[in-house]
Amino acid sequence: MTEYSHDREDLSADDRYAHLDRVDRGLAEAGRRPKLTVYVFTAIAVAVAWVWLVFMTAGVSQSVGPDAVGPGMSFWQGLLERIDVKPTDGGFLAFILKICTPLAPSGFTLGVFFSTFLMWMAMSLAMMLPSAGAMIRTYGDIADVAAQKGEPVVPLFVLVLGYLTVWAAFSLAMSFFQLLLIGAGLAADPVFPVQGIVAAVILLVAGAYQFSALKDACLTKCRNPFAILFGRWSPEVSGIYKLGMEQGLYCLGCCWALMLVMLVVGTMNLAWMAFFTLFAIVEKSGRGRVTSTLSGGILLAWGGILLVVTLMQAQ
Repeated sequence: MTEYSHDREDLSADDRYAHLDRVDRGLAEAGRRPKLTVYVFTAIAVAVAWVWLVFMTAGVSQSVGPDAVGPGMSFWQGLLERIDVKPTDGGFLAFILKICTPLAPSGFTLGVFFSTFLMWMAMSLAMMLPSAGAMIRTYGDIADVAAQKGEPVVPLFVLVLGYLTVWAAFSLAMSFFQLLLIGAGLAADPVFPVQGIVAAVILLVAGAYQFSALKDACLTKCRNPFAILFGRWSPEVSGIYKLGMEQGLYCLGCCWALMLVMLVVGTMNLAWMAFFTLFAIVEKSGRGRVTSTLSGGILLAWGGILLVVTLMQAQ
């Protein structure tokens, strides 16, 4: 058998994997360029999540009207009206839409909980993966160098799976919390915004957290993931999965409060999803505490005003 050598850069792209079939050749080339693979698959995952969210929101808005989903949804009305699929229709798309549309007119059921969880998970995927750009780029850079040296590289999806495991746990917790609010009569269906004192308290809690030391520490880790990814680099799948979970915990510590605000503006509100996605990207790519201080101040003022107005209306 011919002696294997990692130094194959002298071969052309056509000769390097000439003895492999087309599928294996493509996978081998992808393995040599993990950095490019990182970007491609991340972009696909984010695009699928946003398309899925638009699809679900269209079905919900056609059932209850876009204004009921939350403020700012009238901006998307033209697009949503073009997606003419309802949960009550027949066919595969309508069936998928039905099981992923968390409307609960008859109260808590296992199906409603599952639909609510899918909604939060899709939101987490669509909103948090784009803001994890620093982690993804850093992993791609390290993996690219390791692959060039002939060292084993764990695929990106393992890191992302660990990262999303944390957000899946958060989605479960939020599903329970949201349905508990509904069961206590403090909220309507999962797709509708909470109002009154509950909304004010959520805003005040989220605003106060933006000034906390824990928020600042987690934000710092999200902005500078190199030390952790490089220092704890592992050729083992389990090691990279745990590394992804650790990065997910830092991201959760940075962004859970802003995700909580989605309860106030509507969990299927595309306008606010897009805004918070951009905000998270800007915050994690910036420096200092400007974004945290600004957002915290706005949320505290918003929550305070809402609390005063609600109490005055109750008198």
